[in-house]
Amino acid sequence: MTLNSPFSIIWLDAHIGLSTECRGLKTLYQSELALAAAEFPVPVDPIDAAICSDIREFGAPVSFAATIEDALQLIDANSYYQKKIIFITSASLGKEIIPKILEENFSIHSYYIFCADMPSNVEWALKCREDHGMDIKMFDHETDLLIRLSRDLSDALIEQGKLLFDSKPKEALNYFECARALAEKAVEHDTPKDSNDLHRPWTTHRRILGGENGLIARAKRACNNN
Repeated sequence: MTLNSPFSIIWLDAHIGLSTECRGLKTLYQSELALAAAEFPVPVDPIDAAICSDIREFGAPVSFAATIEDALQLIDANSYYQKKIIFITSASLGKEIIPKILEENFSIHSYYIFCADMPSNVEWALKCREDHGMDIKMFDHETDLLIRLSRDLSDALIEQGKLLFDSKPKEALNYFECARALAEKAVEHDTPKDSNDLHRPWTTHRRILGGENGLIARAKRACNNN
C-alpha cells in the first residue's frame, strides 16, 4: 500500500529543525505520516546532510529545517517536483519566512503554525489569511498538530483518489486505503483515555470510505471489472 504522493511536509523550527534535537518527535511524525508518501525527491541542490539523511532513513514525507534559508531551498526543490507543500513553522520564523514565500511566489498547499504562545500570534496569522487567503492553522501541542495533519492529509488523499478513480482505479484504491489508515491513526491519538470523557474523535472518513457503497469498496469493484 504505497504511493508516489503529490504531498510533502516541510517543518521549519530553529530547535526542532536541528539534526541532533527532538529525534523522538521526528520519528513519531515520520512514522505516523509515512502513509502519505512512499518517495521523497532528491533536492536539486543538496542542503543540510542531516536533513536529507532523515528523509532517506524514514522514507516519509516530512523534512526538517532549522533556518529560513534551508526551508526555502526545500520549498524550491519540492516546487520543482510539483509537490503540494504542507508547511509547518514556528511563529517567530513564520513571520519572517511567509513574506519571502510570497515574494518568491511559491505555492503552499497549507500552513500550520506550531508555537507555545498562540494568543500572541493570532493577530498576524489572521492578517495573513485575510490579506492573502492563506490556509493557516495554529497549534500549541504536538499531538493536536499530528491529529490535524493526519486528518487533513487523509482528506487530501481522498480527493486525489477521486481524481484517479475513473482512469486508474488501482491507484485510487491505494489513495483511499492510505487515507483510511491515516484517519484511523488520528482517531487512535484523539480517543480519550478516560472513559468518562465525553469527547469523541472525528470519524466521518468511515462513512466516506467504508461500507458497501464507500469509496474503497467501489474502487475494488472497479479494479475487478478492469
